[in-house]
Amino acid sequence: MMLINNITNINTKMINNIPLTSKLINYGSEHPLWLNLIIKKHALERVSFALINRLQTSMDPELSLSIFRQEIGKYLPINNISFCEEIKRCENSVSNKKGYCISQRLAVKGNAIGCLKCYFEKKPTLAQVKLLKHLAKVFSHPLSNAMQHQQIKSMALTDNLTGLANRNHFEVKYQMLVTSCQQRQSSFSLLIIDLDGFKDVNDQFGHQTGDLVLSDFAKLLLVCCREQDEVFRFGGDEFIILLNDARLEAVPNIAKRIKKLMANCQFLNRFGLSCSIGSALYQKFDEPKQLFGRADEALYRAKGKGKDCLEISPCNERN
Repeated sequence: MMLINNITNINTKMINNIPLTSKLINYGSEHPLWLNLIIKKHALERVSFALINRLQTSMDPELSLSIFRQEIGKYLPINNISFCEEIKRCENSVSNKKGYCISQRLAVKGNAIGCLKCYFEKKPTLAQVKLLKHLAKVFSHPLSNAMQHQQIKSMALTDNLTGLANRNHFEVKYQMLVTSCQQRQSSFSLLIIDLDGFKDVNDQFGHQTGDLVLSDFAKLLLVCCREQDEVFRFGGDEFIILLNDARLEAVPNIAKRIKKLMANCQFLNRFGLSCSIGSALYQKFDEPKQLFGRADEALYRAKGKGKDCLEISPCNERN
């Protein structure tokens, strides 16, 4: 192995034939192979390229971190790697129960995006730390791209005011729920909820107060629902709930909880607000417009009965 350090005429084919085993990488610059700077440079390029090649197809931060764990685990004795977006938590390297922790700040064009915490089995060598820093720097750009993609995606599917899922997200969740129900031969209910008297709040107290009302009402709906249910804001004072795998009594129970929480909410009571609810049960082969249409008709009937009540659309007798 020492003879390789005396070779001056090293071609690319020779370098590419040198296996980048965990043992060689772990020893890093202390290993005779690494004393040849040309080989060391090309080895790092190969490791970096392999990492980038796998990361370029991922637009999800969690998946990107998983790929990074797999790739770096081929060359470094690391137990675990975690990522935190809060830079202030990027403490100095310390030894703890998880192993010897090396904290590495990640940045793109001078802008910090987070901190990596890498836990080694034992105190790493200087060469291992250098390799970690090199690969972390390579990882920064793909991770930043994935984080930005997720943020844009989230903005496209989230209502900015209330933080609820929006109309675009409803289309996605609806199709997923339909597929799930067809596989399990179950059903779900759709509720359309409209705030009674909300227009008067905007007219008398202004849109800022109206926004606070909508935000508080959105939180109230989340409290009323189960973990498997989905809440959406369609626009204005109109909200949607998808009750997953709901039984017949589920819709009236949700309506009662909403009414009870509204009665106990001092802020909403200041404006004398109530809500009308129209509901429809998903039936086989329903399109979103059909299910939504039946629930909307039920809402219209609730409004016609004096508001502040629930109306459930009757099921059609069809397969």
